[in-house]
Amino acid sequence: MASIGRRVLLLALLPPLLLLLALRRAAALPAPAVTFPGDKAALAALKSAVAASSVPPYSCLASWDFARDPCAAFPCGIRCYAPATAANSSSYLRVMAVALDPAGYAGALPAAVLSSLPFLASLSLAGNRFHGTLPEGVPLPPALRVLDLSGNAFSGAIPASLFTASSGLQELYLSGNAFSGGIPPQLALLGALARLELQHNGLTGPLPRQLGAMRALYHLDVSGNALSGPPLGAAPGLLPPSLLSFAARNNSFSGPLRAAALGALPALRVLDLTGNTVSGAVPGAALAHPALQQLRLGSNRLDAVEEAPGGGSASQLVELDLSGNRIAGRLPGCLGAMPRLAAVALDRNRFTGGIPDRYAVRAAAEEATDQWVPFARLMLQGNYLCGALPSQLRQLKEGGAAVSLADNCLPRCPRKFFFCQGAPQKDHATCPKCETSFHREDALLRMP
Repeated sequence: MASIGRRVLLLALLPPLLLLLALRRAAALPAPAVTFPGDKAALAALKSAVAASSVPPYSCLASWDFARDPCAAFPCGIRCYAPATAANSSSYLRVMAVALDPAGYAGALPAAVLSSLPFLASLSLAGNRFHGTLPEGVPLPPALRVLDLSGNAFSGAIPASLFTASSGLQELYLSGNAFSGGIPPQLALLGALARLELQHNGLTGPLPRQLGAMRALYHLDVSGNALSGPPLGAAPGLLPPSLLSFAARNNSFSGPLRAAALGALPALRVLDLTGNTVSGAVPGAALAHPALQQLRLGSNRLDAVEEAPGGGSASQLVELDLSGNRIAGRLPGCLGAMPRLAAVALDRNRFTGGIPDRYAVRAAAEEATDQWVPFARLMLQGNYLCGALPSQLRQLKEGGAAVSLADNCLPRCPRKFFFCQGAPQKDHATCPKCETSFHREDALLRMP
């Protein structure tokens, strides 16, 4: 009977013992991770700064319900992680990325987004209607690598206080806004910056000479502003030698394109100065640059083209646009010898004389040779070219290379050829005396 009694007692005590063990085990488990309170407050400040009327019910921002934990429950717009640092020995999650959808949100950028998210690595508000000035006196978070505010309505000067030597920013997109004033020289403090896009704003003044110190910068676009001064600087060193692409379309850059300035950019592959007031001659150094593949100088005030050193055979150019200038004289013979050149735009200039045979050969060719690729595009309309059509062009069929000879002095360019269609040939009275002789070694390039 005593044995039976002990068994009954053990069975009676078992549920409380199991409950105690379960409670002890639960106490040993870490608490569920939650968003750091300061990060949550910064996100709430961002949503509060956006006009409620600009938040569509289907949008990402509409789903942000601060009755729930952001890192655990927000379905979109943020990314979080738990930093493995002594400073984060608690169970807090930190916001590392904010990316709002382009839903047309309108509002200001609160300073808290920059000052209270120390682990923020990426911030994108692109394609919305954020407006007003950027926060003054608040540097970018040191952890920030990508800042994309493009396609909004931000205005005023770009605050110099954003940029400090402690910043690790690698990509900065401020294009498509209404920023005004000069480009802040303090941008040069961003030692890791590789990509800078400032196009389509209202920026004025010259390029800051401090940009030359940005040794990580490989892409710079300042198109569509009102910037001025020499196109690549009055002396070498205005732009960093690391630069691969420089686009400055539709500004007010003026003066000559200097060979020395080009020589200080040995890695440059793309140079676009379309729509400025660049004057003088296209330097031969531009045509023979060791890396340059795209050279776009259309709609400027250029009046001559220097021959490329070595006759053009060492050129790396794939595309050349000199359209809409004031260039006179014969078509540059060196272009026909450039092995990789495929797109040529010399239209709307003052070129005279005949069309070199080597231009015609490459436009009519269907396949590359071991010396050159065919011309896929040859725009010569709107000049004063004269003489007979090269026989190779007469074999050109529509659907091949894009070629135009309209609006020249070529009365024997019948409209049955697609490349003679468009604006009619100029009246004989407006055409200069036709001189079509070429040096045979420069003019002929026979098919292999």
